[in-house]
Formats: sequence, C-alpha cells, structure tokens
Amino acid sequence: MKYLPLFVSIAARSCLVVGGGSVAWRKAELLLRAGAVVTVVAPEIDAGLRTLVSAAGGRVIVRRFEAADVAGCMLVVAATNDPAVNAQVHAAAIAANVLINAVDDAARSSVIFPAIVDRDPITIAISTGGSSPTLATRLRGQIEALLHPRLGDLASWLSANRAKVRARLPDATARREFMRGIVEGPIAELVLQHRVAQADQRLLECLDALVRTGHTAATGFVSLVGAGPGDPDLLTLKGLRCLQRADLILYDNLVGHGVLDLARRDAKRTYVGKRAGLDGDRQSAINRLLVDEARAGLRVVRLKGGDPFVFGRGGEEIETLAAEGVDFEVVPGITAALGCAAYAGIPLTHRDCSQSVRFVTGHRRDDSVNLDWPELARPDQTLVFYMGLPGLTQICEQLIAHGIDRDTPVALISRGTLADQAVIVGSVATLPHIVGRTAVPGPTIIIVGHVVSLRERLQPQR
Repeated sequence: MKYLPLFVSIAARSCLVVGGGSVAWRKAELLLRAGAVVTVVAPEIDAGLRTLVSAAGGRVIVRRFEAADVAGCMLVVAATNDPAVNAQVHAAAIAANVLINAVDDAARSSVIFPAIVDRDPITIAISTGGSSPTLATRLRGQIEALLHPRLGDLASWLSANRAKVRARLPDATARREFMRGIVEGPIAELVLQHRVAQADQRLLECLDALVRTGHTAATGFVSLVGAGPGDPDLLTLKGLRCLQRADLILYDNLVGHGVLDLARRDAKRTYVGKRAGLDGDRQSAINRLLVDEARAGLRVVRLKGGDPFVFGRGGEEIETLAAEGVDFEVVPGITAALGCAAYAGIPLTHRDCSQSVRFVTGHRRDDSVNLDWPELARPDQTLVFYMGLPGLTQICEQLIAHGIDRDTPVALISRGTLADQAVIVGSVATLPHIVGRTAVPGPTIIIVGHVVSLRERLQPQR
C-alpha cells in the first residue's frame, strides 16, 4: 500500500491553493465543502473563483507564489499548468513540513486527492495511488451506480436513533445484531423511500418486541422489479440495487440470464414461469409465495420482463400484497415496445407519420384477439402488439377489413435487444405469409405503422 487512506478534518484550518484556473477552482470548492479556510494565490485568478473564495471568508491574493505563503497552512495544493511553479510550491511545502498535493503529479505530492462518492455523511474515497486518475473516476461511477442516492439520509437516521437503541439494548452483541437487521431489512427501505414516520414507528415496535420476547417479528419486503426487454444493460440502477440486496428472486420466462447474473451471488433464484409446475392457478400460487416469503422475513424480488405494469400482471400481485399488509415497492422497467423499437431503429412516433402510439395485447385468456379494430385501423398512429405472434394472421386480416392500407409497413421483432435479435419486415398484407415460412423464436412484438419504413436509414449500427 503506497498511501495511507485517512479521513482528516480540515474544518477551520488554513489551506492554500496556488493557481487561478478551472483546476484550482475545483480544488478550492472541495476544500471549502470540507470547511477549510482557503487562500488562493496566482497572478491571474478567474472571477468566479474569486467570488467563491471571498464569499466563504477566504483570501484572494493576485500575485506570484512566494515560499512564505505556505506558513501556517495545513495543506497546500499546486494547481497551475507551470511545472516550474509547481516544483517551487512543492519545495516550499516540504521545507515547512506541510502536506502538499501537486495536481496530476504524484512525484511532487505527499498527499493525493481520491475520486469521491459523496452521500453525506457517508464518504467513499477511491485511489489508484496516482497511477491513473481516469481509472479512479471510472470506479467511482461504478460504485455510484450501486449506492442508493439517499443512503446519506439512512446514515443520518441511524445516527439519530443510536441513543434510543442503546438505552433499550445495553448489551453490545444484541444491539449489533438488532441494528444489522434494521440496516438489511424493510425499515431501512422505508427511510430510503422518505417514509421516515413509518420507519420510526416500526423501529419502536421491533425494539418493544425484542425487549419483551427476546426476538423481533420477522418482517420482509417485496420489490416488484421490471427487468427490461432483455439486454441486461437496460436494467435500471434501482432494479440493480434490488437484485443485489435480494434474499429470494422469483422470475419468469421473459427474464434473461444476463439480468439474473447481476443478482447477489447467494440469493435464491426460483423460476415461477409457465413451466414451473405450480399447483392450481399459477398467478394465485405466485401471489401466495410472495406473501409467505416476505412474512418469513426475506427480501423478495419479483422480477418481471419489461415493465411490471405493462401487460405484466404486476397490479394483481401488489393487490394481494396490499391486502395482506406486506410492505412492497414497484421499480419500473423499460417496456419491450420502447427497448425493441429503439434497438430496431424504429421510432414509435414521428411528426410526419405518427402522432400517437398504442400498446395492445394480442393475447387473451381464451386465445382470441377481440379488439376495437375500427380505432386500431385509423391512420397516423403506431400500433405495438405484445404477445401477438399466435394471432398475427387474425390481427392483419382484421386491420385490413377495417380500412387500414394493405401496404402499411409491419415489423415483427424477435428476441429484441438481445445479441440474436431478428427483425422481419413486411406489410399488413404480406407479413403473415413471410412469417409462416420462418421459425420465429420468442419473445416477439409486432409494430404496425409507417414509422417502420424509417428503419432502413435509422437502424443502429451495433
């Protein structure tokens, strides 16, 4: 380890920034956020930097750096584009036994600035020891994606309740186990969702139960997560965080292995799709499983392809959870119409030919396709049929029978957004015959409208 990771308080301490440009501005701003008293010295200083430092009670000195400027400073930052000046600043700081950071010059730095993830009061610092600031920035971005944006609120809430928990649980081991359950359980989720009053009430209930009976009632949580149309890169950040906290994941046919691979390694994965062999009504069995596992204290993710509220029966599942008093959240996903159309180069609306878009299910419980065909056959709109492959012939026949132009373009997208995505293009009159000669793997969606003709020049080069 080349550098010692250390968080240092610089509140009300004197810090010097040598330089007057954008780099000096960024360093001065960071020091001011940490409460430092900042002095900036340079022959030319950006007007915005002057205002920033002066407004915070610091000093702005418009002249060249002098060795005496480092006197009384805790930290000096050399942020000029002149190596000779930076070397002079380094020599003066070392002679005065003052910490020195020369920006992008590890050899002239006794301290280096890390890439920072700020979730105040939580701070995460990433350093490559000065070898590659670009890599440190990339790592910061990856860590940012994993952390809830309101994680700092949770830390503050936990801090505010420490004394309360300590008073009720004087034993350190019992207190530590209790707080672990709070941090990893649904109470923390309530705080992250801004439901602080409910979190406060639930904390008191758990404390009372533990003091009274020696254990807390198991309380789980269900996250209904949209997995997107297939490409794991299209999973939302919130969906990713849910997967990486899950104890149990219930998934079905439309969820790809690439998405499941993003889940916590030790999370149990249970398939509940059409081939799962669940007894009786499959949806009722899934609903019951969600309730039972949450009541057992597990963090459950119900992972559904696309968006759970677009032909995903997500509404039925949360109706059950609400009726049973189980805490839940809904995490939207990119629905198949949006993802597949984008990857196929088909805009769903366009000022020249489509002023509206309709999402339609092409599959009913009795396998019929009973829709408002006169409305669907109107011009200047785009139709997207989900689960429409079995009824493709009937869909096209009905559209023609109700007045749509026989030459209206149609695209059938198979396994959209995945590496083996296939797009079959025809017209309302011809596509059923084209598809009839081809083995088409699912899942599929069908897009009807003149926007399909734009694909020839808008298809992404992937």
